[in-house]
Amino acid sequence: MTNIRSIVNGLAVPGLLATALLGAAPAEAALVTLCGPNVCYEYDNNAAVNSGITLFGAPSLLTGSDSLVFTPTAFSATAANGSFQTVKSVFQFSRVYTKNGAEILDITVSESGDYRIINGGIVSSSIRLQSVDRVNDGGGLFPQVAVTNPIANFNTGTPTGVTPANWNLTASISPAAVFQDLASVVDLQIQNLLDAFTFAPGQSAFIQKKLVITTTSIVPVPAAALLFGSGLVGLGFLRRKAVSA
Repeated sequence: MTNIRSIVNGLAVPGLLATALLGAAPAEAALVTLCGPNVCYEYDNNAAVNSGITLFGAPSLLTGSDSLVFTPTAFSATAANGSFQTVKSVFQFSRVYTKNGAEILDITVSESGDYRIINGGIVSSSIRLQSVDRVNDGGGLFPQVAVTNPIANFNTGTPTGVTPANWNLTASISPAAVFQDLASVVDLQIQNLLDAFTFAPGQSAFIQKKLVITTTSIVPVPAAALLFGSGLVGLGFLRRKAVSA
């Protein structure tokens, strides 16, 4: 019998083993960085690593600002005739950082969409934000974690009829106030739940997320600090020039 062999990373191995090795190889990271005037956001657009991109979609930067916008098209929960559905998604930013070393003052996430309830039922939406300090400049053993408290939530059981109604909610987190270290580089998780419940035949409930806006503000860097920093850079340049001479 012919022994089919393949080349994997420069080594000849049996064909079945080669297939298994290739199939087990992890998906490569596909990092995307979006930068506004003051703040940059980094995330992985591979759904195997960042599952939230499937329902949130890829964010885009609002022109001339530090704000991102998501426009989900399939993030919804539907229930009818005594059923229920819960849809959960988590979008992960691996890094949110400032360009000039300033601290991140606040990260605010605002969401909106529409819902419909016919003949009874309940719909709800919730946001939980979590951020971890990514620069251990305070000498602590463990990274610091900040979360929204309480979790922002929208829910209603008021019938709408066939015409959908709008919903919205907002959650904020303040890394500069919570972290003992400088909050200049953090990560961010946006955790979302959509729920639709019905309890009897003839009832229908639906809720959809249509817009998510993430806005980040920073602690202004004093002009004196910027001048001091530029002065140090200038001194370093002169010293290097003198040594090279």
